[in-house]
Amino acid sequence: MDALHEVAAASLPVSSAVGAADPVPTVIGAAALVLGLVFLAYGANGALDAVRVLRTTATGPSGLDGAERRIRVTGRAAAVDEETLPSPFGGDACLCVDYDVSEFRSQGKGQSWVTIDGGEAGVPFRVDDGGTGVRVDPAAATFSFEVDEKIKLDAGEEPPERVRGFIDAVDEVDATETGYEIGPLTIGDDPRRRYVQRTLRPGDEVTVVGDSEAFPDAPVGEVKSRIAGGDPFVVSDASARRTALRLVGGSAVPVVLGAVALAVAGLALSPVVAALV
Repeated sequence: MDALHEVAAASLPVSSAVGAADPVPTVIGAAALVLGLVFLAYGANGALDAVRVLRTTATGPSGLDGAERRIRVTGRAAAVDEETLPSPFGGDACLCVDYDVSEFRSQGKGQSWVTIDGGEAGVPFRVDDGGTGVRVDPAAATFSFEVDEKIKLDAGEEPPERVRGFIDAVDEVDATETGYEIGPLTIGDDPRRRYVQRTLRPGDEVTVVGDSEAFPDAPVGEVKSRIAGGDPFVVSDASARRTALRLVGGSAVPVVLGAVALAVAGLALSPVVAALV
């Protein structure tokens, strides 16, 4: 019983502090705290992946035996059984693709780019170093590709043919009431759109970081190993150093957002903290 009384007494300051605080800022602060921690964890994971990419061991396909962890293979990307994907904008043959479509929309008192559609996909391909190849299944990979297509359309501007087919095929990006710009004014819906595409094509230089596993069904010309996962598992069209820099750059935004969210949480929860101190 004495122990129960001690626990109850210890919890009184916390409950009193929470009860005395304004509930709206407290709820906002708690939500901002959780959101900030999530953003920071995501950003930290990207930075950690960058370090891991730099520390991977460069290995040629012929040196794989199906049991290596965190290896790096570099060579030319080649299609397997002529299987490819059509790129979203233009339909060119690709092995992996990452794209997004954004609109420049009003957000409160300002404007910013808002993604209205996007996605990524890949088919199994081979990394060839000039003699032997190794199979890669990119289904679970993180892609890191240079932008190879970036199209911006203003109000009333007709999309080029390579984009028109995509617009007609995707409901979320159907030709819209785009609106018009007259000087600084926007009449109608937000007018501007941006179409961005990143691809890995047959013949491109590719760097793959991941773990190898046994692949006994490999055809002639491929080692009996494949790369289909890992921590990290990255498919890139750049060197390991440049890939790591991209991963660090991608983690900067969530880290900043996390810091801002934690700052908001600190302000909103300061009355509760002050009451507990």
